[in-house]
Formats: sequence, C-alpha cells, structure tokens
Amino acid sequence: FMEKKIEKVRQFYTALAQGDFETVGALLSDDLVWHQPGQGALSGTYNGKQNVFAHLERMAQLSNGTFAIDQVDYVTDNGNLVAAAIAFAVSANGHSIEMKGVDLFNFENGFIKKVWLFSERIEEEDRFWTALAQGC
Repeated sequence: FMEKKIEKVRQFYTALAQGDFETVGALLSDDLVWHQPGQGALSGTYNGKQNVFAHLERMAQLSNGTFAIDQVDYVTDNGNLVAAAIAFAVSANGHSIEMKGVDLFNFENGFIKKVWLFSERIEEEDRFWTALAQGC
C-alpha cells in the first residue's frame, strides 16, 4: 500500500515531463492545495486542480517549455507524506538556473491533496521567475 504512493509520485514526474496533464490530473485531488515557495512572481498558494494547472502552464510558457524536473534522486514516504529529492534546470530568454529541491506530497484518499515545494536557493529562483514574468 505504501509503495503505491511512491509509485504515484514517480508517475506524477513522468507525466509532467511528458506534458501529459490527463495523467497528472488523475493523480491530484480536485481540492488540491499547492504551496509555491518564496516571494517571486509565481510564489504563493494555489487552490484547486484547475488553478494549479494554470500555474504549471504559466511556468511552461515563461520558460518556453524548458522547465523540467530532470532528476529525481529518491522518493521516500512516512505515513501519508511522500518526499522527493529532485533537481531542475530552466533556461529561457537569456536567463537560466539549475538547482536542487525537495517536493513534499500529502496524500488523502489515494490522491495528492497538498504539495509543498522547497528550493535549494529560493532567492535566486524568485529572481529568475520574476525576471521572466516581467519580460526582462
């Protein structure tokens, strides 16, 4: 039963990388709460699956489709929580970042209900997304 949560998180990353939002959506609770860290243009709390999709699409647009979690070091669980150690790289409009992070997923009734993202260097990530959002 526990393995299943870890497997679902792995599916989430695979589907996200392929732009397969149907599979992503099937893993998420309708009343999902997504906590995007920091003080940047994209930071904040997003409520509901549709708002989270809009947020992810904005990240894809701003990064010209280059935003990708290109490395998942490990996925581990503790009760209803699953943590993933990841790395991502983005490059767009002359701006680029690479960093590690931790994603924390809270499961409820077999669906991902809450997500908290943690970035290795959040100030740098904030500056990156804000620059892209402002088009500079």
